[in-house]
Amino acid sequence: MKRPLPPKSVVRLVRLWPHARKRGYEVGQTWRIGYYSPQDGLDVIWLVDAAGRYGATADHGWITKHFEVVHLSDETSMFGAKRPRLRALRSTPTI
Repeated sequence: MKRPLPPKSVVRLVRLWPHARKRGYEVGQTWRIGYYSPQDGLDVIWLVDAAGRYGATADHGWITKHFEVVHLSDETSMFGAKRPRLRALRSTPTI
């Protein structure tokens, strides 16, 4: 397995999939990579919306196909041990 995307990284939606707009997704939306779940392991990526809500899950291949990395976090705790929940995203970080 490749090295998983670190939590708190910011990704931007660049490619839609069938029925994505019906579910409220639009090209250009930014999401953060949430903390991984011990039950799911590092294969399941949790996406956190701009309001700080954990909403969608994906695998690494799907993320690579539909998103671009805007900011790669330096977070070292993959599961968020002793870390506060992610809050609302204030603005999109730039590289």
